[in-house]
Amino acid sequence: MRLPARAIVAARDSALVIAAHSVAATGSSVVATAGSAVIATVASVTRPVVLAAAVVTLLSLPASAFGQRLFVGLEGSAPPTKSSDLSGFPSVTWATHASVDVSGAAATPDGTLYICSGAFTTELFEFPLSGTPVHLSTLGVDIHGMGYGNGTLYGYSNFTSPRGIYTLVPETGAAQLLVDLDASGFRFFALDFNPIDGLLYGYTEYGSPTGLYSIDPETGVTTFLAAPIPASNSSARALAVGDGVVYLAATRGDDGVPLYAWDISTAGPWVEFNNPYPEYHSTGGAAWIPDPTTSVEPSWESGALMPRIDGVFPSPVRGSARVSWSTPTGASVALDLVDVNGRRVVSLVDGGVQAGAHITNWDGRGEDGRLLPSGMYFLRLAGTEGETTRPVLVVR
Repeated sequence: MRLPARAIVAARDSALVIAAHSVAATGSSVVATAGSAVIATVASVTRPVVLAAAVVTLLSLPASAFGQRLFVGLEGSAPPTKSSDLSGFPSVTWATHASVDVSGAAATPDGTLYICSGAFTTELFEFPLSGTPVHLSTLGVDIHGMGYGNGTLYGYSNFTSPRGIYTLVPETGAAQLLVDLDASGFRFFALDFNPIDGLLYGYTEYGSPTGLYSIDPETGVTTFLAAPIPASNSSARALAVGDGVVYLAATRGDDGVPLYAWDISTAGPWVEFNNPYPEYHSTGGAAWIPDPTTSVEPSWESGALMPRIDGVFPSPVRGSARVSWSTPTGASVALDLVDVNGRRVVSLVDGGVQAGAHITNWDGRGEDGRLLPSGMYFLRLAGTEGETTRPVLVVR
């Protein structure tokens, strides 16, 4: 089950439709190759105030009933670790846990929390929030940020050569290079995996441009998503992704800098919320701990057995994109992109599928093989249970 915030997706989408004719785009896309990492720089898009208001509304409705929590911690054993169900966002309440050294954190779909500590020799632990960490292994490389997805634990190594993102084996500590970041100069101290789109997300204060990126674990492609947080000091050394929202932590609390949240499906903006460490600044770790009873498989509210479009990434679409969608039962479905008049532009899926979550890649082209021009389009997902739509903004 997702956060109740998802219940207002329809309202948010309506705001996007209303805003469709007043969206202005600036800039252009630049793609460059740096070593083994491909960097796609996405230019900024200006949006009307109604869109920003809708995003703030979306982020203001997390709930406590389902066990989902944001975990944060810092390096050094003095400050205790914290977690919150984000009730009352942006003025959330933080629960206090054991005081442990945290250089990175990640959580599995069943709610297992991993933390690591040690700047040069990094130890990996399993951390039950109600108890104390249990040592698992000494990692083969130094690790400063982690994420978990596709049954794999990922980590960013800053002092190993080459510097980059590694896959990790918790039981043995074995590490294998996944994405080489030496040439790009990026340092993703803040890292996590998003199960909705199958991408890693990282925040960097190094390389150019600095800010928020997505990283494709299959291809190594890194895509620039957002400028740094709008703070007096834009440092942030911990990141978690939960329910399609990026949370940045380990900011400069002693400089009055809060934590920040950024909705992936609407491409921001950064929304601040209260920092549990107002007297500290340090590298740290963050993880979104899902509700283990609802996060492994999609859950469907009674009376709402409808196919669902969960997101389009990136947004707006400038080249290719990934469409995340779900269906409650195994059935024949049709996923089409249509124009504002309802005419089909391209068919993305047409046939029988299994129940559950799916990701469909789209190359940004219509049925004639040409790149679609800038404008507002709509994804339409139809199945035996019903039909749903979602707006898609294309910017060239």
